[in-house]
Amino acid sequence: MRFAVLVAITVASGAVGCSSNEQKQEYTVPKALCGVSVPTDALSHLLPASGKKLTADEVEGSSEDVRLCKVTVDDVMVLTLSRERIDAGDSAQHILFSQLSIARPKSAQDGTIAYADQAAVSLIKCRGAGVEKEDISTLVKVLKPARPDESAMKNLISGYTAALNKQGPCKRGS
Repeated sequence: MRFAVLVAITVASGAVGCSSNEQKQEYTVPKALCGVSVPTDALSHLLPASGKKLTADEVEGSSEDVRLCKVTVDDVMVLTLSRERIDAGDSAQHILFSQLSIARPKSAQDGTIAYADQAAVSLIKCRGAGVEKEDISTLVKVLKPARPDESAMKNLISGYTAALNKQGPCKRGS
Protein backbone atom coordinates (compact mmCIF):
# COMPACT_ATOMS: atom_id res chain seq x y z
CA MET A 1 0.00 0.00 0.00
CA ARG A 2 2.83 2.43 0.85
CA PHE A 3 4.31 1.83 -2.62
CA ALA A 4 1.01 2.72 -4.31
CA VAL A 5 0.72 5.94 -2.27
CA LEU A 6 4.33 6.84 -3.03
CA VAL A 7 3.77 6.24 -6.74
CA ALA A 8 0.58 8.35 -6.68
CA ILE A 9 2.35 11.22 -4.91
CA THR A 10 5.33 11.03 -7.29
CA VAL A 11 3.08 11.04 -10.36
CA ALA A 12 0.96 13.89 -9.02
CA SER A 13 3.94 16.05 -8.11
CA GLY A 14 5.58 15.28 -11.46
CA ALA A 15 2.45 16.34 -13.31
CA VAL A 16 2.24 19.58 -11.34
CA GLY A 17 5.91 20.30 -12.04
CA CYS A 18 5.49 19.71 -15.76
CA SER A 19 2.37 21.78 -16.18
CA SER A 20 3.77 24.82 -14.40
CA ASN A 21 6.85 24.91 -16.68
CA GLU A 22 5.00 24.03 -19.86
CA GLN A 23 5.45 26.53 -22.68
CA LYS A 24 2.60 27.26 -25.01
CA GLN A 25 2.14 28.09 -28.65
CA GLU A 26 1.76 31.86 -28.80
CA TYR A 27 2.24 32.29 -32.55
CA THR A 28 -0.42 32.30 -35.26
CA VAL A 29 -0.29 29.50 -37.82
CA PRO A 30 -0.05 30.98 -41.34
CA LYS A 31 -2.91 30.43 -43.78
CA ALA A 32 -0.61 30.39 -46.83
CA LEU A 33 2.93 29.46 -47.84
CA CYS A 34 4.54 30.87 -50.99
CA GLY A 35 1.23 32.52 -51.89
CA VAL A 36 -0.78 29.29 -51.73
CA SER A 37 -3.33 28.51 -49.03
CA VAL A 38 -2.59 25.59 -46.71
CA PRO A 39 -4.71 23.50 -44.38
CA THR A 40 -3.83 25.26 -41.12
CA ASP A 41 -4.86 22.31 -38.95
CA ALA A 42 -2.35 20.02 -40.70
CA LEU A 43 0.36 22.69 -40.58
CA SER A 44 -0.20 23.33 -36.88
CA HIS A 45 0.35 19.62 -36.12
CA LEU A 46 3.78 19.84 -37.77
CA LEU A 47 4.94 23.10 -36.20
CA PRO A 48 6.51 23.18 -32.72
CA ALA A 49 4.07 22.84 -29.83
CA SER A 50 5.46 25.97 -28.23
CA GLY A 51 6.89 29.28 -29.35
CA LYS A 52 6.22 32.98 -29.45
CA LYS A 53 7.01 34.36 -32.90
CA LEU A 54 6.44 32.68 -36.27
CA THR A 55 7.55 34.07 -39.60
CA ALA A 56 6.77 32.57 -43.00
CA ASP A 57 8.77 34.18 -45.78
CA GLU A 58 9.53 33.54 -49.40
CA VAL A 59 13.30 33.49 -49.81
CA GLU A 60 14.73 36.37 -51.79
CA GLY A 61 15.73 35.34 -55.30
CA SER A 62 12.73 33.08 -55.80
CA SER A 63 11.39 33.15 -59.35
CA GLU A 64 8.48 31.82 -61.38
CA ASP A 65 10.41 28.60 -61.98
CA VAL A 66 11.76 28.07 -58.45
CA ARG A 67 10.21 29.22 -55.19
CA LEU A 68 11.49 28.61 -51.67
CA CYS A 69 9.64 29.47 -48.49
CA LYS A 70 10.84 29.03 -44.96
CA VAL A 71 8.98 29.02 -41.69
CA THR A 72 10.77 29.99 -38.50
CA VAL A 73 9.59 29.89 -34.92
CA ASP A 74 11.53 32.04 -32.48
CA ASP A 75 14.23 32.54 -35.14
CA VAL A 76 14.75 28.78 -35.68
CA MET A 77 13.90 27.37 -39.13
CA VAL A 78 11.31 24.61 -38.62
CA LEU A 79 9.83 24.03 -42.09
CA THR A 80 10.84 24.57 -45.69
CA LEU A 81 8.72 24.42 -48.80
CA SER A 82 10.21 24.48 -52.27
CA ARG A 83 8.35 24.50 -55.54
CA GLU A 84 9.93 24.23 -58.97
CA ARG A 85 9.23 23.46 -62.58
CA ILE A 86 10.98 20.26 -63.60
CA ASP A 87 11.26 18.14 -66.72
CA ALA A 88 8.29 15.80 -67.09
CA GLY A 89 8.63 12.17 -66.15
CA ASP A 90 10.07 11.97 -62.63
CA SER A 91 8.03 10.45 -59.80
CA ALA A 92 7.20 11.90 -56.39
CA GLN A 93 8.71 8.82 -54.71
CA HIS A 94 11.98 9.20 -56.64
CA ILE A 95 12.24 12.90 -55.81
CA LEU A 96 11.71 12.21 -52.10
CA PHE A 97 14.38 9.52 -52.20
CA SER A 98 16.91 11.47 -54.27
CA GLN A 99 16.49 14.74 -52.35
CA LEU A 100 16.08 13.44 -48.78
CA SER A 101 17.01 9.73 -48.87
CA ILE A 102 13.54 8.64 -47.74
CA ALA A 103 13.44 5.12 -49.13
CA ARG A 104 9.89 3.91 -48.53
CA PRO A 105 7.46 6.80 -48.53
CA LYS A 106 3.74 6.26 -48.67
CA SER A 107 1.96 7.29 -51.82
CA ALA A 108 -1.35 9.01 -52.58
CA GLN A 109 -3.35 10.42 -55.48
CA ASP A 110 -2.18 7.94 -58.11
CA GLY A 111 1.48 8.36 -57.15
CA THR A 112 1.58 12.12 -57.62
CA ILE A 113 2.16 12.50 -53.85
CA ALA A 114 4.79 10.75 -51.74
CA TYR A 115 5.03 11.41 -48.01
CA ALA A 116 6.62 10.32 -44.76
CA ASP A 117 6.39 11.77 -41.25
CA GLN A 118 8.96 14.52 -41.84
CA ALA A 119 8.69 15.28 -45.58
CA ALA A 120 6.47 15.11 -48.65
CA VAL A 121 6.59 15.71 -52.40
CA SER A 122 3.79 16.35 -54.87
CA LEU A 123 3.75 16.64 -58.64
CA ILE A 124 1.36 18.59 -60.82
CA LYS A 125 1.63 17.33 -64.38
CA CYS A 126 1.46 20.10 -66.94
CA ARG A 127 0.22 18.79 -70.29
CA GLY A 128 -2.01 20.09 -73.05
CA ALA A 129 -2.41 22.91 -75.51
CA GLY A 130 -0.48 26.07 -74.74
CA VAL A 131 1.47 24.43 -71.91
CA GLU A 132 5.03 23.20 -71.95
CA LYS A 133 5.31 19.51 -71.10
CA GLU A 134 6.73 19.75 -67.60
CA ASP A 135 5.82 19.06 -63.99
CA ILE A 136 5.64 21.29 -60.96
CA SER A 137 7.25 19.66 -57.94
CA THR A 138 6.56 20.78 -54.38
CA LEU A 139 8.72 19.50 -51.52
CA VAL A 140 7.92 20.12 -47.84
CA LYS A 141 10.36 19.27 -45.05
CA VAL A 142 10.05 19.74 -41.28
CA LEU A 143 13.14 20.39 -39.19
CA LYS A 144 13.57 20.05 -35.43
CA PRO A 145 11.99 21.29 -33.21
CA ALA A 146 9.02 20.86 -35.57
CA ARG A 147 7.04 17.66 -35.08
CA PRO A 148 7.06 14.84 -37.64
CA ASP A 149 3.52 13.58 -38.27
CA GLU A 150 2.73 11.35 -41.25
CA SER A 151 -0.99 12.05 -41.36
CA ALA A 152 -0.53 15.82 -41.00
CA MET A 153 2.17 15.79 -43.70
CA LYS A 154 -0.15 13.96 -46.10
CA ASN A 155 -2.94 16.45 -45.39
CA LEU A 156 -0.61 19.43 -45.76
CA ILE A 157 0.87 18.37 -49.11
CA SER A 158 -2.54 17.28 -50.45
CA GLY A 159 -4.23 20.55 -49.45
CA TYR A 160 -1.37 22.70 -50.70
CA THR A 161 -1.26 20.89 -54.04
CA ALA A 162 -5.03 21.18 -54.53
CA ALA A 163 -4.91 24.92 -53.78
CA LEU A 164 -1.90 25.40 -56.08
CA ASN A 165 -3.64 23.48 -58.86
CA LYS A 166 -6.64 25.84 -58.63
CA GLN A 167 -4.29 28.75 -59.36
CA GLY A 168 -3.50 27.25 -62.79
CA PRO A 169 0.26 26.98 -62.21
CA CYS A 170 1.03 25.27 -65.51
CA LYS A 171 0.53 28.42 -67.58
CA ARG A 172 3.65 30.56 -67.63
CA GLY A 173 3.14 33.84 -65.83
CA SER A 174 0.83 32.23 -63.25
